[in-house]
Amino acid sequence: MDAKITKTRLSRMLSYDWLKIIGIAAAVIIVWILIFTMTATRITTAQSFVVYNYMGNISVSNTKFYDAYNKAFNNGVFSYEVLEAECYDLPMNAEYAYTVLDSHLAADEGDVVLVADIDDTSRAYVKDGKTLYDSYLQSFIGSYRYRLENLDPEAMGGYFDRMEKYLNSYYNGDYENGALNPAKVEADFRARIKANKDKRYKKESEIKAGIAKDIERIQAYREALVEFYGYLEAGLIALDKTTIYDHANGDKVVFEGVMSINLCPNVETMGKLSEYVAYQVPYEDDAGETKYSKSAENMHIAFLRMETTEPGFEYESLLYVNDLVATYHTVAE
Repeated sequence: MDAKITKTRLSRMLSYDWLKIIGIAAAVIIVWILIFTMTATRITTAQSFVVYNYMGNISVSNTKFYDAYNKAFNNGVFSYEVLEAECYDLPMNAEYAYTVLDSHLAADEGDVVLVADIDDTSRAYVKDGKTLYDSYLQSFIGSYRYRLENLDPEAMGGYFDRMEKYLNSYYNGDYENGALNPAKVEADFRARIKANKDKRYKKESEIKAGIAKDIERIQAYREALVEFYGYLEAGLIALDKTTIYDHANGDKVVFEGVMSINLCPNVETMGKLSEYVAYQVPYEDDAGETKYSKSAENMHIAFLRMETTEPGFEYESLLYVNDLVATYHTVAE
């Protein structure tokens, strides 16, 4: 049998089977892409730190926000586990803001929301013949309180209660004065990477390096909690209670709780925060023209609660808050 490949035979094969060849090639490419996609390492919820700038604030594209945020990320404000940082700007309009935020929350993406406790003119109501407004903070918490951390330090099961218990488990029951238990850190780390099948830690040398970083992470959380309580005591920040009312039913209280941190309760000590995130304040100049200044007074931050974040890694949010306070507070001379 003559099976010799000639130009004539090759030409005939290509003329009759070129569609099959293209189809097979396309199928191979698709299968390869699927294999790569399914086996590729994905960023987890804990490995991405996401900030939302809420309605009422100035668009962060008009501030130094991105530069400062990227600097914080690159300078190691977060632990080794955070591999990327993102920010989503929501001030444009309510429909856009809710659509974007809802879609990201549905995908379990997000860590903190910056929102000001100032009048939201779209939330007007009449009381005693006067037109009043709910604040952006009230409207945000009213809409998303079921996805927010309870930041009341006295609340059982709240953010700070859990953080204290988490740290106590590594500091022999006393995170303030106890010594770190490195064996506990190592045991938990090994169990976690085994359960997650973390491909970053295959060799024992890689595991040892990961344990060292995890010890640093837990130490950073401890320092952050102590530092945060110090900021509270000094009055640089505050934990304000927010009340949500049903104005249609005689201002009945629908909800009340500490769901955010006031980053700027006093402009004399935290006014520089407006260099990072702010809202516009209208005023009249000497000529009677309306001008606008920037302010961060009563700028709040709320912590989002994500179901897929592993217990313990939600405390990256406190590292972020402390960095804001340390960067933008004014030291009294």
